[in-house]
Amino acid sequence: MKKENLILGTLILTVATTITRIIGFIFRIYLANVLGAEGIGLFQLIISFYILMVTLSTSGIRIAVSRLMSEEIAMGHYSNAKRVLRQSIALSFFTGFFAAFLMYYFSNYVGTNILKDERTVLSLLYLVPSLPVIAVSSCYKGYFYAVGKVTKPASAQVLEQVIRVFVIFSIMNYYLPKGLGYGCAAVSIGMTIEEIFSLIYIWFLYITDKKPYSNKTKTKPDNMIFKILGIAIPLSATAYVNSILRMVENILIPSRLIIYGSSTVHAMSLYGMVKGMVLPLLFFPSSFLTSLASILIPSVAGENAISNEKKVTYTLSKVLHFTALSGILVVSIFLCFPNEIGMTVYNDPQVWVMLKIISFVCPFMYLNMVIASMLNALGEQVSSFKINIVESILKISIIYFLIPLYGFNAYIFALFITTLLNTILYLIRLLQVSCIIFDISNWIFKPVIAAIISSIVSRILFILFLSNTSSEMFVLISSIIILCFLYLIFLILLKSINTTTMKNVKTLVKH
Repeated sequence: MKKENLILGTLILTVATTITRIIGFIFRIYLANVLGAEGIGLFQLIISFYILMVTLSTSGIRIAVSRLMSEEIAMGHYSNAKRVLRQSIALSFFTGFFAAFLMYYFSNYVGTNILKDERTVLSLLYLVPSLPVIAVSSCYKGYFYAVGKVTKPASAQVLEQVIRVFVIFSIMNYYLPKGLGYGCAAVSIGMTIEEIFSLIYIWFLYITDKKPYSNKTKTKPDNMIFKILGIAIPLSATAYVNSILRMVENILIPSRLIIYGSSTVHAMSLYGMVKGMVLPLLFFPSSFLTSLASILIPSVAGENAISNEKKVTYTLSKVLHFTALSGILVVSIFLCFPNEIGMTVYNDPQVWVMLKIISFVCPFMYLNMVIASMLNALGEQVSSFKINIVESILKISIIYFLIPLYGFNAYIFALFITTLLNTILYLIRLLQVSCIIFDISNWIFKPVIAAIISSIVSRILFILFLSNTSSEMFVLISSIIILCFLYLIFLILLKSINTTTMKNVKTLVKH
């Protein structure tokens, strides 16, 4: 069976991810207006514990499915690939229901004593049924990533977002008048219903799919459970510890701000603004990279399984190059138009200030996301785990000790220093386990020069255009498009990308 190639698959996922992010982002603006910054902050607390339970329910199994199935199919072991999926689903049933039981039984204690806000309890209860559903659904999605049929999980993404928005929009007016806790509960109901429909849909796609192991083989399949656990346990341990540390971080920020002297409402609002409004806006342009990270694991794992070191190095180098270019472009956009973007999206003057400051960390965030996927594809889950532990402990320490002294500025400092450290450690480990040569001139210096020149020209044009028209939105969009176009031109002129790069991309598309 011929797989969809890496670039085409990434483009398909990018379209789906972009659509879902646009829908989700518009809806996030709606939620920001109806719940306010305090309500967004409250829901972020709920999500911090929910992600912990999702991590426990999925336990790294989706990545294990996509990686192992890709390896077994690449080597022609179709019976093993089939068993990987079956045993993963059985394992997911157990972990999903176990996580659901814990969340149901301890929801009141968690909301009252850990999250320290009783308004979170109802939302946690409404999210309980989604946990086993997510666990099983992730296995089927892992199968489609492994066999290269990314269109199907991509369509599931769009369906999920549409259902979530429809349900929440339909019931919000009933729940919100009862208080912010009930408004958050409405969002939780939409998320649970979304996951149920998604599982039904992805299961239907699976049973109607022509599978690479549909023909019977005489080879007796191996017991794959230990291989599954060998990948899933380090991944889940990493994700679980990270989730615990992230939850501790999210709980500490409002509480330490209160010690600094902020009121409870102001602390929750400031926390909600950054976590629920600014950071999602900064991550919004990363649709392509999110898609690429999802496809990268099975693609690289398959090549790595057959010892195709040249192809692995080539793929990873091109992805790193593109990630660096994308991150620098995003920084230039948000630095060039922070006020205009912040006011257009949220109509909040505080947002654009935070946007301008935090945007500098974007390239490192993007690199973190992609390099983490690269290391997982190369079997370096334990290394990722150690690096993430160091980062989280440092961040929590800064939040705990410095926020009471310096306020929210200490959190911004923690975000910068830990993200930079994480990126450096990730990159060092990647260079140790691969043959990649980091081209700092073409990947960093030249793109930065191109971004600076493009930003200056685009800002001047924005001011000139704005003086001749009253439509600021049109001028803003046009100026951003011009900035991107100029950035590409200067990258070519500075030879950060060249005709050889274009030919390489064309070769990737063909293969």
